[in-house]
Amino acid sequence: PSECRVCLVFSHNLSYPHRRHQRPLAPSSPHCRHRAQPAASRFWMLGCALESREAVFAALSFSAASGSLLIINKLCIHAIPAPSFIATIQFAVCTLFCLFLRTSGLAAVDGFEREKVRPYLAYTGMFVCTIYCNMKALQNSNVETLIVFRACCPIVVSLLDYLFLGRELPSARSFASLLLLVAGATSYVLTDAQWKLSGFRAYGWVGAYFCILSVEMAYGKHIVGPHLGFTSPWGPTLYSNSLSLLPMAAIGLAASEAETVRTSQLSTGSVALLALSCVVGVAISFTGWYCRSLVTATCYTVLGVANKMVTVL
Repeated sequence: PSECRVCLVFSHNLSYPHRRHQRPLAPSSPHCRHRAQPAASRFWMLGCALESREAVFAALSFSAASGSLLIINKLCIHAIPAPSFIATIQFAVCTLFCLFLRTSGLAAVDGFEREKVRPYLAYTGMFVCTIYCNMKALQNSNVETLIVFRACCPIVVSLLDYLFLGRELPSARSFASLLLLVAGATSYVLTDAQWKLSGFRAYGWVGAYFCILSVEMAYGKHIVGPHLGFTSPWGPTLYSNSLSLLPMAAIGLAASEAETVRTSQLSTGSVALLALSCVVGVAISFTGWYCRSLVTATCYTVLGVANKMVTVL
């Protein structure tokens, strides 16, 4: 490669320069156009610092939104037992908010383009299935079970990261840490009351959530890359939510959730919870794509596990 970190540090996707076969060169490299500039090294170090601060800010923002939404969704489902209906409302609110930002000019939001829509259609299918399985898992099991299965995802994502995204395999220490997560998850499953009563049947929805989410995490990193040319994370936010509206609504109709919502007694508290879930849904969608563009798929997945500590607390 002919570009150095000075050239790449302010790009929209800061994790792509770390590919296994495309590592950025130091400013002193003979192939770098900054080699004759005395301040190149200082700019390089400043860029690294800014990159780290931006990634930390994105990670903390995403963690706060993700950790709180799980509990809010659990409360929403308890008040309104219609997972697809809740998710559809959240998608609709986020889509309308993105369109408002686009029309008002308050943020740079990409419009719909054919070359960008195509890769997001596949992601939308996985995204909708993940959300629905997540909702059904919360409806049929407890939050702790969902967290435990989510904790095992980084093992699979790290392999997908290596095979398809050009990342290196985890080091021995990192891999040992991932195995420790799996050991803890296994211990929980073996002592869980639902496992003793129902066996694998108790983990049907959670297992589906685990498999689909692992692939989604790796593919999501790919479609937020610079090759699609998004101007800001609001573009992927609009695409993922708007394209998910009809599939999620169709799942709800097939599951007869319209009748469930019609017969439910919606109180002021349940409506307030639904509104709060929509606000946090916008936050997690934007911060999720923002964070995903700055870190690797494995790091993003581990972060998704770690932020559930907020949920436990």
